[in-house]
Amino acid sequence: MFGKRAKSGDIRERPIDPAELRRSVDEGFLIAKFAVTIAVANHIIRNALQQHETFDPLAVAQTTRDELLRMAAEQTDGAERMREIRATAQKAKGRSKHQHDYRRGDDLKLRTREATYEELAAAMTRGVDDQAFIDGIVIAARERAWDDIGTTVVGRLGWAQRPAEDYEIGRDERVRQMLDEDFAALVVEHLGDEQQTPGDDDAQAEAATDQADPDAEHS
Repeated sequence: MFGKRAKSGDIRERPIDPAELRRSVDEGFLIAKFAVTIAVANHIIRNALQQHETFDPLAVAQTTRDELLRMAAEQTDGAERMREIRATAQKAKGRSKHQHDYRRGDDLKLRTREATYEELAAAMTRGVDDQAFIDGIVIAARERAWDDIGTTVVGRLGWAQRPAEDYEIGRDERVRQMLDEDFAALVVEHLGDEQQTPGDDDAQAEAATDQADPDAEHS
């Protein structure tokens, strides 16, 4: 009754909760996917605005794969870091001084994080060979990039997108006036140019020559 506590109660021997692990992996995967999408969108924007390159789906798909592999490597590093923290926590004594000062009682939490990182790394690596997954990120990144580019351009030309407050007042009358006056003037000018053809110029020049030469009628 007053002996040592049974080792079965040691948190270091408690298994990881599968439901908690799956939830952590799903949430982490969504965050990682979003981060990759943003990175690829930024790549598209840089190429468009700085390099003046057109959108190349094959090149962007490769950029997506590179980002996934980079993220997978980060997750692998995270798993290794959790293993090192666990090893240190096993030897730590006393109470934690802050939230990152881990002790043996944090072993289950650290193992769950380690497993989460490992599964995320595996999921990212599998995504590299999943063409549908790659295509989905490319499409999402392209849409985000186009939206950002459009917002930037409109922001720089903000004066052009905001008409005057009284723009709607008298708009129909202004349009009618433009059609009646400005367009009419353009039509008249255009018809005048058509009537003044190169052949007419030659005929006028010939007539002027005949009038200037008194012997032209007798020749």
